[in-house]
Parts: sequence; C-alpha cells; structure tokens
Amino acid sequence: MSDTASGGLKKTLKLRHLFTLGVGTIVGVAWLMVLGSVLGSAGPLGAAIGFIAGAGAMIPIGLCYGELASALPHAGGEMVYAHELFGIRPAYFAGLCLAFIYVINCVFFAVSVGWLLNEMIPGIRGEKIYSVLGSEVHPGDILIGTLVSLALLAAHWRGARDAARLQDIATYALLFATCVFVVLGILHGRVENLRPLIAPSDWAWGYGGVFGALAVTPYFFGGFNTIPQAVAELANPADRRHVALVLAICILTSLLFYCGVLAAVAMAMPREQLLSAELPVVEAFRTVFRSGAAANLVLCAGVLGLLAVWNALFFAATRVLYAMGRSHLLPPALGRLRGEGKAPANAIMLVTLLSIIGLFLGKGVLLPVVNLSSTLFAVMYALVCLGVVRHRRTSMPTAGYRVPGGVALIWLAASVALYLVGLPLLPQCRDAGN
Repeated sequence: MSDTASGGLKKTLKLRHLFTLGVGTIVGVAWLMVLGSVLGSAGPLGAAIGFIAGAGAMIPIGLCYGELASALPHAGGEMVYAHELFGIRPAYFAGLCLAFIYVINCVFFAVSVGWLLNEMIPGIRGEKIYSVLGSEVHPGDILIGTLVSLALLAAHWRGARDAARLQDIATYALLFATCVFVVLGILHGRVENLRPLIAPSDWAWGYGGVFGALAVTPYFFGGFNTIPQAVAELANPADRRHVALVLAICILTSLLFYCGVLAAVAMAMPREQLLSAELPVVEAFRTVFRSGAAANLVLCAGVLGLLAVWNALFFAATRVLYAMGRSHLLPPALGRLRGEGKAPANAIMLVTLLSIIGLFLGKGVLLPVVNLSSTLFAVMYALVCLGVVRHRRTSMPTAGYRVPGGVALIWLAASVALYLVGLPLLPQCRDAGN
C-alpha cells in the first residue's frame, strides 16, 4: 500500500501549506458557531482550562503523527499506517472512518454556508421548502452550497498547488481579522463580565463544564490530522522531519486563537445577555462596537473560516478516497490521476457530488452524524500512537523524526487518546443515570 498510496501525486507543497492546512481545519468556523455554548457551560476560565488541557493532550499525539508521517510519507495517513503496522482489515476500518469523517463534514459545511450567509444578508436563503428532523431546508442553502462546492472542485481540479493557495488566503485572512477583533474586543470589554470565571455544574464536583470543554477537544483540535494527508506531496523530502514541529505549532496557534476569542467574547457583555443570543460571538462584537457592520465583519471572518476548513477537509477527503482506490479497498477508479497537476479527478468529483446531495438532507439529519467526529478522531489518535510503539518494535531505526522522551511519552499519548475515545460519552452516561 505504501508504494501505491503515494502514487503519482505531484510534489508541490511546502511546510507553510501544511501550517495553513492544519490551522484552517482546526480553527475553521467552530469558534463562531459552537464556542458560545462551551463558554456558557464552563465559563471563560473553565473553558480556557479545558482547551489548555486539551492542547496539552493533543501535542504528544501530534508528535506521534509526526514520527509516522516521517517514516511513512504517503497519502492516506492513518489508513497507510494501519496497513503497514497492523494489516489490511485495520487499514480498511481506518480508511472508512477517515472517509466518513471528512466527507460527512464536507457535506455539513455545504449545508451551513447558506445559513451563515443568511445571517449577513437576511432573506438570501428564501422560503422553507420542507423540514427534516426539525431542520428547515431552503432553496438558497441548496444554491449557495452547490456553487461553493463547484468552486472547490475547480480549485482542486488542477492539483494541490491551487488548493493550497486558496487555503493560504482563507487561513491568513481569518487569523488577521480575528486578531483585530479580539484585541479591540478586549480593549472595549469589561472585566466584571468575566464572572463567574468557572460556571458551576451539578456533576464532576461542580467542574463538569471544564470536563465538558475537554470532551470536545478532539473536535476543536481535530484538524491537525489532515496534515499527514498532504505529506506525500511535499516538494522537499527533507521537510518531512519538520512535520511534527508544524503539527505542534498548529495546535498552539489554535489554542491562542480560542483563548483570545473566549476572553474577548466573555468581556463584551453580561453572561445572561450573552447566553440568550443565537450566535453569542457575533452578538458580543455587535454590542461592543454598537454596530451591525461590525457583526457582519465577524460573520465575514466566519465565512473565511468555513471556507478554510471546508477546503482542507475536501483535500483530505479526496486523498483518502484516492489512497483507498489505489489500494483496491474502494473502486480503483478513485485512484486515477489526471492532467499535469496529477489531481485525483474521480475522488474530487465524488466528494463534490456527495456534498451537493447532502444539501437536500438538512442539518437535522447531519448534525447527529457529525457529532460522532470527536469519537472517531480519538480512535484514529489511538491507532497512530499505538502504531508508533509497534513501528519502533518491528522496524529498523531511520533517520527521520522520532518522538522525544522515549516510549514513555508515546504511551502517555496513547493513554490520552484512549481516554478521549470515551470522554464524549460521559455527559450522556451522567444524563442517563439521572
């Protein structure tokens, strides 16, 4: 699988492309759509503690990814690692999990882009056509999602270079715009609005919100594992030794981003008023600047984030499907390349088609499925960490990157990953017992 998985993909990417791919996927648009609920359940300090602990747990896992990406630099990421280290059945399972995660999230963002634009231009979605599981489907959502899906197809059709350029523009614009908002938000906010620093909870000795923030860590930091999908296309093979460093920098950058947004939003307005808003992050900046235009600028940053994460997930989805096609785990047609840019054309068309079909399902159908992403991400983390242990036992030492701290740090990362597999289930178990 290792030989065929890398196939003829053109090697055009640089380390900076891995950075924007990772940060764009990690940060994305979750900060705009979900961070407010985390802030409400945990409080500003509680949420920050959860995210800091989560980042601390993610970095050793990211270093394990760096070691396997250096030793096995092939498109397919975890699927290739599973095949080389555990055999064909684990590889097939990993490939299906990755394809499911990336494709279903592409579909979800295709559905979400119309909803987000409607917040900026009310009425653009049009009248409701029908409802699915309590979620409305609008013609504007279908049209906008289809157009953006086709735009992504065009960006990826000529190869990784054009997709990477789009990723650079969206990610750097998002980071710059958000930094401006955070600084201004903190300067114009009020410290007393931060109370309570840690929201009280009726479980986990009153700190359930902190554990709840930690539970969503695999989702909020989950984007870094799109980077191994691009390692096969690095222009300079020597850059593979620096993949672990890029992974760590992506996680730390995203942590600073989340903590900055948490502080700015929490300081903007009283807690009760903040939590009553449909989009607390947008409402916070609207209040601070006393301007609807400022809120629209935040929404523009959200659209940039959505585009960045969608583009990165689209890239990762096509590479997984390509690798599975080349390995005959899925129809071989998915493993074919076209043109000078060596783009996996059939995989690109399939992801585009699925994204457009998903527009007719609505978020009501997709959201429960998307929520599985945290658990599946954690399963992939555990596979990689255990894979590093096995690789060191069964393979000759190489000149590539190796996780510092020896096997102890690797086992720590594996333990954290296994813990994260079950952590999202704790609130449900608690609710079932009440």
